[in-house]
Amino acid sequence: MNKLILYFLIIGFLSSTPLQGQVIRIPEKFDFMSVPDEYGISTLLRLYLEKYKYRGIVMSGVSEKDLLSNIPFNDYGVMIKKKGSFLITKVQVAIVNASGKEIAISPEGTSRNKEYRYAYIEAIRSAMDQFTTLKDQALPQANTIESKSTATTPENQAIIEEKAPLPERKVALDQYLEARTLSEHSIGLYEQKGLAPTLVLYKTSSRDCFMVTQNNAPKGVFLYRNQQWFWEYYEESQLRIVPQYITGL
Repeated sequence: MNKLILYFLIIGFLSSTPLQGQVIRIPEKFDFMSVPDEYGISTLLRLYLEKYKYRGIVMSGVSEKDLLSNIPFNDYGVMIKKKGSFLITKVQVAIVNASGKEIAISPEGTSRNKEYRYAYIEAIRSAMDQFTTLKDQALPQANTIESKSTATTPENQAIIEEKAPLPERKVALDQYLEARTLSEHSIGLYEQKGLAPTLVLYKTSSRDCFMVTQNNAPKGVFLYRNQQWFWEYYEESQLRIVPQYITGL
């Protein structure tokens, strides 16, 4: 009986022992927050870091802009890169060292929820779920010299049109189409410095699907999947699937 009690005491002690992995510090208030730990985002990040076997520490009273001056030399910090539009919230979670150098960055997490609370939570969950560098414990020691290959970029989607390779996700700005509202029901996609829309999208009952016209003629559909827009249409009785990089949609 005494051995059984001792066994449970040891198990209880081990389960309450803090993680001994690398320390990643989280600001209590990120730049997009109006109050500390708004929507529980800082706490959510801590739980994800602990899930991946790091020591996540929320720094009370520390904002994102003050984070670097509060990170010990051997620790890391978390920053959130936010972008998006009225239709979609996009975030990336970046891990930085004490000098502010970006060590790793998550793929883009997105949400199409209209309520900020749920949009931020959903987008950050999406980013952290895909953060393979953290999952694989691939961060270097904080006080070693990091190579440029340490920072990860979002993985390309495995969809190919006519056996042609997809472009890199990080493409030059002039390769993007810019979304601009035309009416209550339509959105125009413009090339850089374009005066007229290259494509016109018409809303459907799904926020992940648009009907497409080109030169006032029907030209397939726009579909959102795997965090990427795809233009699908038929040409010469063959289905074409073209990945699109769009700002503001």
